[in-house]
Amino acid sequence: MSSIQYLIGVDGGGTGTRICIAGLDGVEKVRAQAGPSALGQGIEKAWHNITQAIVEGFKAIGVNEPDFAQCAVGFGLSGVTVKAWADAFASQNPGFAKVVIETDGYSTLLGAHNGQHGGIIAIGTGSIGEAWLSDGTRLEVGGWGFPTSDEGSGAYLGLKAINHVQRLMDGRRPMTAFGEKLLSITGNTREQVFAWMGTMKQSECASLSPIVLEFADSDEFAKAFVLDAGREIENIASALRATAPQLPIAICGGGLSEALRPYMPSEFLASTSRAQKDSCAGALILIAREFK
Repeated sequence: MSSIQYLIGVDGGGTGTRICIAGLDGVEKVRAQAGPSALGQGIEKAWHNITQAIVEGFKAIGVNEPDFAQCAVGFGLSGVTVKAWADAFASQNPGFAKVVIETDGYSTLLGAHNGQHGGIIAIGTGSIGEAWLSDGTRLEVGGWGFPTSDEGSGAYLGLKAINHVQRLMDGRRPMTAFGEKLLSITGNTREQVFAWMGTMKQSECASLSPIVLEFADSDEFAKAFVLDAGREIENIASALRATAPQLPIAICGGGLSEALRPYMPSEFLASTSRAQKDSCAGALILIAREFK
């Protein structure tokens, strides 16, 4: 390992790849980004976007032709829980001297608690709860995927919104400004709504969540949806804390997680924190631990 000069953290998800480059001291020098690298979208695509981001990062610090043999990389990647994908990804290593591959949930956890033990609930397009206990135990709650899981997430709110559209179309609920805005997206005939649902994947469904949040304080149905999402987030935490009652939990995920904070049960919210660092920094911590 004496030839290793750089440590790299990689946060790879379904919407983009973020990397940070550090020296052996673990101090970040630069960040860069590229397209998605979730393994479910293809192993070759993941490596292409990861290496593109890394090369761009090196260019920014004046290294135009980086030697991957001088780099050790920590990966926090979506899709690692599928062992066949993780194995295929590792087998196509383009020459990095050392790699450590983990889930993006775990790298988020490491960043959130700056490498210390604790738990997280990551709320975005999807959702998941993870914990790393002091005895080394790893816990995972939720994360079963769309459309059956992802409680409290953007996709979860989107499912409630499209169901609301259906009820509006049938006359089972009264039309309000909230409903009118949803219909402006999904269409206002049965044929149009069916067509919209026909192309509805997780991200399309989650695209309705900003409308739910927009009307959360003025519409009884929108408010009920976000309050329900808040309770689901608390439920994830309760499951994580079942075996570790004092587990410190950080709520992560950026814009949506912040927007939902006022709708989480107040006592629960007071028992949580915000993340200290992000998943990219967590991936850097992951690889830096190998050199301590």
